[in-house]
Amino acid sequence: MPIRSVSRGSTSSIFQTAQQTWSSRLMPMPSAIGASSLSLIWDDKVPRRAKATGLAWPLPASAPIMALGAMDAAEHPHKALVIVNPVARNLPSRRSLERAASALAEAGWQARWQETASPGHATALAAGAAAEGCALVLVCGGDGTLREAACGLVGSGTALAPIPAGTVNIWARETGIPRRPEAAVRTVLAGERRLVDVGRAGDQRFLLMAGLGLDGHIAARVGLRAKRRLGAAAYAFTAALESLRWRGRPLTVRADGEIIAARALMLVAGNTRNYAGLVQVTPLARADDGLLDLCLFQGDGLRDIVLHVLLVALGRHLRSSRVVYRQVRRLELDADAPLPMQLDGDPLPLREPVIEALPGVLWAVVRRGLRSPLFGSSPRPGRA
Repeated sequence: MPIRSVSRGSTSSIFQTAQQTWSSRLMPMPSAIGASSLSLIWDDKVPRRAKATGLAWPLPASAPIMALGAMDAAEHPHKALVIVNPVARNLPSRRSLERAASALAEAGWQARWQETASPGHATALAAGAAAEGCALVLVCGGDGTLREAACGLVGSGTALAPIPAGTVNIWARETGIPRRPEAAVRTVLAGERRLVDVGRAGDQRFLLMAGLGLDGHIAARVGLRAKRRLGAAAYAFTAALESLRWRGRPLTVRADGEIIAARALMLVAGNTRNYAGLVQVTPLARADDGLLDLCLFQGDGLRDIVLHVLLVALGRHLRSSRVVYRQVRRLELDADAPLPMQLDGDPLPLREPVIEALPGVLWAVVRRGLRSPLFGSSPRPGRA
């Protein structure tokens, strides 16, 4: 079945309606913020896609973002881009975003604000920011928007950070970024840069995970309108309904050379641990180890699905004989028919049956002093 059954037309109309509402809410920003220190530009034109390159001022892996404020402003301009997804669920209020903008201005950052106009737009915006020499890209949206922005920053020196919105925002939870926009901005500006991995699935990239089989099917069946209105409840309802009909499929996986033949219900290749904000499907994953954690759930139908759900909820699924868990660099898949796939919650087609880790290709900002098993190496002291 097609991965995305909802029409692009309906998606575009939602974006157009939301943009009109969003623009009326956020333009203009109060002059008290200070145009001289903060430039707020709401521009829905898609910039030319530019290949992101390294910045002219390389920073050590653990360099705090705030360290830029202590450097010479002429030599190290405080440039940031804030990408806003106007159709994201739980979008912050105008007042809360004004406070976030003030926090950026007070810290000496010149921030440009831009909305996404269509799916994939955040990738182009982020790539353009990297090409312009922005040190930081903040994303006000969900994990899908964050994934798009990460795709535009891979291989550049520009760091990525969230201003949480969306249904769950797993990456914000994993990196210790608080929910309130002002607190998120202040945490990011005082945070630490980390070099993290990104996953590749065919010609697409992901930050959190790739889910194939039942997981991808559920993501494709959740309508955009239902997702925006109901959030996680839309996923839960769709998962319950689709699990009644889903059947395991023959699948052969080559995991770094090891051949695994199974009747697969679902496969997750995780770069991070948290799943849906509730459980850990890949509980041993690290975002900076150059590997993806494969979790393959085997079985035939509803009975096996229910058993897997219970074991995952209890944190005991790795002990099951019907679960295959590996830490690998590369996966090659062989199935009778293409498996539906989701990347960081967005349903996308797998055009090439290869999933692999891209080690250390993205700079991300995490909360200063964050102690998390998701990040293996301790940060070195940054320049104050």
